[in-house]
Amino acid sequence: MIDNQSRPRSAIEAGLRDLFGGAISGVVSIVYCVAYASLIFSGPVAPWLDYGIAAILISTTVAAFVVALRSSVPFTIAGPDSSTSVVTATLVVGFVEWLVANGATEHVLEATLLLLALSSMLVGILLCGLGLARAGRAVRFVPYPVIGGFLGATGWLMVSGASQVITDMQLTAANIHALLSPASLSKLTAAAALVALLYFGLRRFGNPLVLLGLVLAGTVAAHLAFFATGISITDAQAAGWLFKPQAPVALTLPWTFAELSRFPWSALSYLAGGIIALMFVAVMSVLLNTTGIELETRHEADLERELNAVGSANLLAAGLGGYGDL
Repeated sequence: MIDNQSRPRSAIEAGLRDLFGGAISGVVSIVYCVAYASLIFSGPVAPWLDYGIAAILISTTVAAFVVALRSSVPFTIAGPDSSTSVVTATLVVGFVEWLVANGATEHVLEATLLLLALSSMLVGILLCGLGLARAGRAVRFVPYPVIGGFLGATGWLMVSGASQVITDMQLTAANIHALLSPASLSKLTAAAALVALLYFGLRRFGNPLVLLGLVLAGTVAAHLAFFATGISITDAQAAGWLFKPQAPVALTLPWTFAELSRFPWSALSYLAGGIIALMFVAVMSVLLNTTGIELETRHEADLERELNAVGSANLLAAGLGGYGDL
């Protein structure tokens, strides 16, 4: 009799834990989406950040759904990844520079969205191909210095990209005086403080609520500081502390005859190195993330199945007008 009563209670508790965990993951994923979209759609494409946020939300929704259904690890979901996002941001910068140099600046947004979808499609094809070829175990043969260099390079790209998002200036020697101005330095200091809190908080507690709690606490603290110093929301937006109001957008599928005919296909030879780098980083990210889950949970995952799951998510996201920084 006790067993009959405890089973429904256990099922309810498990369901509530899953619901709570999913809600936390959803909120954190939204934060990641906004952060990575700001990174990719910065600099010359910053005016179209609203489109970037919409596209990455599509990708995240697709990835979470597909990977949750197809992953070999029951609790796994997918979302935007830092490594692929920074490489994608570098790819977009190079593409826009090519457009400007060649005088093809009439349809920058449409061409950029098509490039992102195209790169996502190529990543998906590669991941699915490796999964079908059962090549996932190849990560066992990657030397540690290569993995360390990969992580170090993407880490530096994240730091420089974050600096540009915060100050709207590239982290270069030419901009050092502007970066050290009071306006920029105050933003960088606030960001560094949150980075330190996240680093030590996650190392000390290792609880998923810490990340969400510190992000929310940082947001509240910033608005309290605005109130205490008499800075209005409008003034904070004008000074670059907050996002400016984003206009509602309606994404259309990039795979239309008009967009395909207007796309500067000759730019792909110039971008080939960046696209190949993105494909390599995507494969390494999937394999390293899966290996990390294996070590943490002591549960062996099916690497080929993971490659197929993330590859399918990238292909579906590309088809729907998103891009697969997964």
